[in-house]
Amino acid sequence: MDALQSGVVELLRSRLGGDRGKTGDEATLALVIEGGGMRGMLSATMAAVLADRGLLDAVDLVVGTSAGAANATAVAAGTIGAFSESYASVFASPEYIGAGRMLRRKSMVDTRGITARSAELFEWSLALRDGAPRLAAVATDVVTAKAVPLTDFADATDLAESVIASSQLPLAGGLPVTVRGRRWLDGGLVEPVPVASAAALGATHAIVLATRPFGTAPVYGPADRVIERYLRRVNPELGELYRTRPARYRSAVAEMRSGSCAGVHTLTLAPDAAAPIPGRTETDVDLLRAARQAAVDTATRMLGDAGLA
Repeated sequence: MDALQSGVVELLRSRLGGDRGKTGDEATLALVIEGGGMRGMLSATMAAVLADRGLLDAVDLVVGTSAGAANATAVAAGTIGAFSESYASVFASPEYIGAGRMLRRKSMVDTRGITARSAELFEWSLALRDGAPRLAAVATDVVTAKAVPLTDFADATDLAESVIASSQLPLAGGLPVTVRGRRWLDGGLVEPVPVASAAALGATHAIVLATRPFGTAPVYGPADRVIERYLRRVNPELGELYRTRPARYRSAVAEMRSGSCAGVHTLTLAPDAAAPIPGRTETDVDLLRAARQAAVDTATRMLGDAGLA
């Protein structure tokens, strides 16, 4: 294990061993969560494995992008286990996702409907309770083309709207949404794995949950050219960022995997290359369930390798 990664492990051991109050460490430990639509089930499942082992008790800050923002909210609310199961049991439905919605003149992905149902079923309001870790949902500001961590929520409505802003896929999800007086699109356009946003919020160490196997990156196909053209009309800088995201993703994850990114010590978990990986709009329930079990197995193995079993 890289020495920087071992720094995250040692911080976890120190805090979970009951020394945090005695030593008064000055670290800020973040849980950083990638999304990716239905692929977010993988990071949700890994977060649930961490929760089952009590490792999330050591976390100060939870930061997520897109579906990772929804996962982060469920982590802060203490309902991530049930939420990780809901990808296959609730949301893999033509009610929320699918080309059939477009035939009814609706967006392909019902971001608002998924968020409202999640908040209801999984008690997202608990994320605002005293004692919950600080929570941030990273969204892309349409005007500045910058990733912005939305945090310090006024109430449950502000929280839900911020998750929608973080998750609003261009075209597939509809038009940009307005929250807090600004227009937003999916945070993954700029920062799919929001370590830099966690750093901006004061993180010194991070457990990072990626949803693509190490060494892989987003592909760029015919549909992506359509999205790029659309984004260039919205803001030319967004189109350029979208075109370059595969290379930027590879570079960022390589840094995270090495143990340091944006000045933050990182320990990164990712799905196995041989495991089934859901697509962004995946609705195959059998594949989703197989992917979830594989994510449980992989996270368990990686924690064991890190001495955190």
